[in-house]
Amino acid sequence: TSAATGEKSGKIGMNETLLGLAAPPWMGKLMVRTIGNRATEKSLALGTLYSPEEALRIGLVDEVVSQDKVIIRARKEATKWAGIHPQGRVTSKLLTRKEHIDELLINRKEDMKQFCAMVQDP
Repeated sequence: TSAATGEKSGKIGMNETLLGLAAPPWMGKLMVRTIGNRATEKSLALGTLYSPEEALRIGLVDEVVSQDKVIIRARKEATKWAGIHPQGRVTSKLLTRKEHIDELLINRKEDMKQFCAMVQDP
């Protein structure tokens, strides 16, 4: 799946550590699968927020487009994906994600319990 952001508009990342929190385990694992283990480790530990150009460089987003073209580009990308037969697209996606989805479902209650405890304990 593609992600796009408007140039020079905001930051993207996870800055929970700057607030004294840890990222939810499932989100950290997703980030590892997206940008790699070492980059995620540094990013989460430092609470790094990336500019669009930095996010593109590390693979957090697939492209950066000007703000006035975000909607046009998003529609073009959505049309491309919509043109693929749903059964093939879903089956292919599950081949690469089923293991992670299953793990998320199995650990959902424990992840929520840990997160709530962390937020409630100053």
